[in-house]
Amino acid sequence: MLAGIALLGAGLLGGAAPASAADPVPSWWIITGTLSPGSTNGSGTIPYHVTLGATVTYTDPRCVPISVSYHPNGVVNTTIGASTYASPPLSQWPTTTVSDTATTCHDSAGNPITGVTGARTRTYGDWTLDYSCQLSGLAVAATLSDPDAGLTDATGLVRLGDPTYLYGPAIVPDYQGALPASCQPYPAPTLALSTLPDPYGAPAGATVTLTGTGYVPGSAATITFDTTPSNTVPVGSPTVRADGTFAADITIPANAYQGHHRVTVNSPGSLTRTVILNVTAELSSSPTSGGFGSTLAVTGRGFQAGEPISVDLEAETSAYGLVLGEVTARADGTFTYTTDVLPRDLPIGPARLHAIGRYSQAAVPFTVLPPNDGQAMDTKAAAWGLGASTGPVSIAADGWESRTYQRGAVFYGLYRGTKSLIASRGAIRSEWLAVTPESGGIRFPESGVLGYPTTDEVSGLKDGGVYQLYEGGAIVWSPATGAHTSTGAIRARYAQLGYENGVLGYPTSDEAGGLKDGGIYQLYQGGAIVWSATGAHASLGGIRTEWGRLGYENGTMGYPTGEETGGLWSGGVYQMYQGGAIVWSPATGAHESTGAIRTRYSQLGYETGIMGYPTSDEIGGLKGGGVYQMYQGGAIVWSPATGAHASSGPIRTRYGQLGFENGRLGYPTSNIYSVPNGTAQNFQSGKITYANGSITVS
Repeated sequence: MLAGIALLGAGLLGGAAPASAADPVPSWWIITGTLSPGSTNGSGTIPYHVTLGATVTYTDPRCVPISVSYHPNGVVNTTIGASTYASPPLSQWPTTTVSDTATTCHDSAGNPITGVTGARTRTYGDWTLDYSCQLSGLAVAATLSDPDAGLTDATGLVRLGDPTYLYGPAIVPDYQGALPASCQPYPAPTLALSTLPDPYGAPAGATVTLTGTGYVPGSAATITFDTTPSNTVPVGSPTVRADGTFAADITIPANAYQGHHRVTVNSPGSLTRTVILNVTAELSSSPTSGGFGSTLAVTGRGFQAGEPISVDLEAETSAYGLVLGEVTARADGTFTYTTDVLPRDLPIGPARLHAIGRYSQAAVPFTVLPPNDGQAMDTKAAAWGLGASTGPVSIAADGWESRTYQRGAVFYGLYRGTKSLIASRGAIRSEWLAVTPESGGIRFPESGVLGYPTTDEVSGLKDGGVYQLYEGGAIVWSPATGAHTSTGAIRARYAQLGYENGVLGYPTSDEAGGLKDGGIYQLYQGGAIVWSATGAHASLGGIRTEWGRLGYENGTMGYPTGEETGGLWSGGVYQMYQGGAIVWSPATGAHESTGAIRTRYSQLGYETGIMGYPTSDEIGGLKGGGVYQMYQGGAIVWSPATGAHASSGPIRTRYGQLGFENGRLGYPTSNIYSVPNGTAQNFQSGKITYANGSITVS
């Protein structure tokens, strides 16, 4: 009972201790205990904790001092099965004292006062009950008796917690095996759930079977189910048979939340027994058995909206497990996962389909049947609209299987460690047949450039395009260009340039060989890719046109040795070749740049120098075997006797008036150089000087 001065207000110590079981019971005055298993079966401890009392003294005379104690002569009675354990009086429990400072109080009228100082001391009591020889699952209850307060086994003042089950009545923790031999025989019934739909439990609304043994014959067995931690409902009341057993089919309430629930049986003359039942989401499959060649649809409900779910198949007779696929729950918590063909390498026999989400899970039994390759191929063919089969399943020497249909074929084989069913149809199949060797009506994909297909057709490309991958490359189709093979180094360069989304677009031809030195090319909507000993390089636009005018790989330029390089002055682009370069700008178009003239062009700073971009190709046929090339800033003139030299400005104008290389000066023998007040250039037979605005020839 309460001793001393009653507490005033909730802000000082948290309220007064209840004087009787009928009083309101604040949580800070509740005696708490936690069940913990011991080192041997049937043993354990229950550490109890209580606030025994508190005092507060103040320096401010307006404050009412506080002194309170909680049932000092109270005794905690713990009941486990048929056993009752009594604690020492609370005042005899080992204590712990905590001191701190209070800054608020109440006056004698109950008015709060702040800004004061008080010395506060609280005393806590702890006592541990040790028990043994108790069966797991026995109910545990605790009450408080205090003769001074008129309390006898009062409930509500002691609260027990079970670490294995946080809500509902406390029980002796589960353990494996029998009680020690030193314990007295403790006959008790046993309880078990059977015919569960899956190893996780069962969904709400499902029916499960509960069996019991060791009960009193002829007695009634009341079965309850805790739909929520604080609410239990009856789900069955069988009569115990003459042999002390019963079996009851119970239906899980429809409003049971997903998680662990207690199923409890009470029967006169027998101990109360409880089993745990896990309520899961709901799962079903159609069909409930199948193998390689079978289609499968898995349907679930009771999952969380938007929850990602993995659909797995696990054999019961081995550790084999396979992820079939993933799906996302709809807004109403349902999902449907379908697969055209189950994998071939599933262990034959009983298995379980699992649906495992982030928050929910469920499973159903499934039987894996022996594989049927023909059925699997037919299922694949139906999914791809290939029509009826036109022949039996054939097996090639390399182990690949195939079957033809009215509008295509289905292959089944091993690629990079995985066996897959692959459809082949339409224009892409026609292209594959055209490049696959044939002898006596039999195709030999292993000898062809592409080999076997490794994927189905993949659509969704630009402008309605479709592609299919093969062991040796791909076949690419678009409505505008048809189907064409894409392989090797040319395909690798095509990939680097962005496939159909890049500058080349779709291929418009297959690869064509027979070029000089073993070269190969393939045409595209935007140009070509050319391969030789220099590698595979794109050939595009104006530069490609110029290269073609110069004779492609057979001309002076030979094969390209690099890709087009942009970023030049005024938007220019160039591409290197075995014989030099082709230079393009918006203002001048594309022109070759080779040999000694290109070397001199380089020395003069290419397009950023005085010459700018070339405006013509090299022009030969001059006197003595000379050659020249025109530029925005003049020309570069070459002869075997004099080499290559720039010709520009007023000096070039005068040089032209004198007949260029055919005049009396002949070819230039130097570049233009500086002189006082001007420039000059030397020639085979003289010099032209431009100084002070005047031209002189000497």
